[in-house]
Amino acid sequence: GVYRTSGQYLPIDEILSQQSPLSTSSTVANSKETPLTLANGFPVISGADANTFAVDPDLRLGTSQSWQVMAQRDLWGFLTATASYLGTRGDHLLQEFLPNTYAPGAATTCASCPVGFIYLTSGGRSVRNAAQWQLRWRLHRGFAASVQYTLASARDNAAAFTNVSLGGSAVAQNWLDLDAEMGRSSFDQRHQMVATFQYTTGVGLGGGGLMDGTRGRILGGWTVAGSLNTGSGMPFSPIYLVPVGGSGVTGALRPSLTGTSATPINGYYLNPDAYTAPAAGQYGNAPRNALTGPAPFSFDMSVARTFQWTPRLTLDWRLDSTNVLNIQTYTGVNAVFGGTQFGLPSQVNTPRRIVSTLRLRF
Repeated sequence: GVYRTSGQYLPIDEILSQQSPLSTSSTVANSKETPLTLANGFPVISGADANTFAVDPDLRLGTSQSWQVMAQRDLWGFLTATASYLGTRGDHLLQEFLPNTYAPGAATTCASCPVGFIYLTSGGRSVRNAAQWQLRWRLHRGFAASVQYTLASARDNAAAFTNVSLGGSAVAQNWLDLDAEMGRSSFDQRHQMVATFQYTTGVGLGGGGLMDGTRGRILGGWTVAGSLNTGSGMPFSPIYLVPVGGSGVTGALRPSLTGTSATPINGYYLNPDAYTAPAAGQYGNAPRNALTGPAPFSFDMSVARTFQWTPRLTLDWRLDSTNVLNIQTYTGVNAVFGGTQFGLPSQVNTPRRIVSTLRLRF
């Protein structure tokens, strides 16, 4: 199949609506010389009408080509095995950069060129290949389950195609070398395993649905389900927070490599000694998204029961638990180069959470 990403217009329209002449925006800093007061909360500022975002007039809609091959075979009992290959290629994807800027410490080559705005174009490309294996137990006697493993690789040089914004990691480091942004996609999870199961009573000749009396009222109508999701971590880039030359904007620059291995050490998700500040007038040569963050793990379960009081009155009770084993995993890494926490985990997952729900239907 070949598809066009027509949904990319919405975030572009939202940002353009905030640009001059449709709106006026400015940043005002309080100081002793120019204190902010309620009487003059919006002082006139030179250059307040300057645009911060522009779009290539020849912008093209991104296209996605996808293909797959699948083989399926029934095994013994109620098992079915499936093997698949899935491929995707993206063209004309969105890229963001800062025109007329230069590496920190260098001299400008065009003092009269406009700066200070993000430019959006559609020269990006991507490719993803994935092999997938699934083993599924078809519904039998109220029980169904599946286990799926995916081995995938995804690369692109268009970080903005998933997140058009006015800054952050979506902006290319060097506007004159967009190919240097080629690296692992932000969603490139190399290994992933998903397992699910569900058991419902009251199904089949031995189920509670055909039982009378107290036994049928106790055993019938129950549903127990669970899902497990785990795999390798997501990629991330080290960030060097300095103003981009000629723009005054702190961009998503990257540090340089020292030659020391970046293999994680002592609880870090990288080796801090593997990075250093770039030389004056040069961009960092650390590749984009070359590092791997913490591995995710989640196991959720639910229990539900339907009580049929009368032909027209039903009470549904449901108990949902996320992270039912209450296992702590890290979900983020401090990627800012130069800080004492550089390379250490910065966020943890949500602890066990249980929600009970009652619903009366009539």
